[in-house]
Amino acid sequence: MTLRLLTLAVAVGLATAGCGGEGDEEGNAEAACDTPPAAMTAAPKLLPDGFPTPTDVTYTSEAQTGPSTVVEGYYNGEIDSAYDSYKQVLETDGYSITKSEKEEDDAEVNFAGGSSTGQVKLVQECADRTTVTITSRPE
Repeated sequence: MTLRLLTLAVAVGLATAGCGGEGDEEGNAEAACDTPPAAMTAAPKLLPDGFPTPTDVTYTSEAQTGPSTVVEGYYNGEIDSAYDSYKQVLETDGYSITKSEKEEDDAEVNFAGGSSTGQVKLVQECADRTTVTITSRPE
């Protein structure tokens, strides 16, 4: 009896392994956008020194989590444009791109500069909006 239950548990686990996981972080790129989150009342104070912001970006929150800071917001537009914009402004303003990767609905741009290292994480939230999460840590 125990062997049958174990076999059943393994089979169920394998059958559901493809559900959830990495795909959960992706947005619904085809859906129409609803009302965007409210903008911060002031510019973020936790971004690295001289951190550039592309046009069409609105920041919505910031938090200190240990030595790291997390600033969240959104880009008015599709992920391709957001990805290109962040890469361009970072390089133009003296930050180096240490790694970058773009897929259909998400992308990352890792950076160093402003006495910090970090990542800009982008997720196509809906048809015309891309979420932006900037995580940075002092060097």
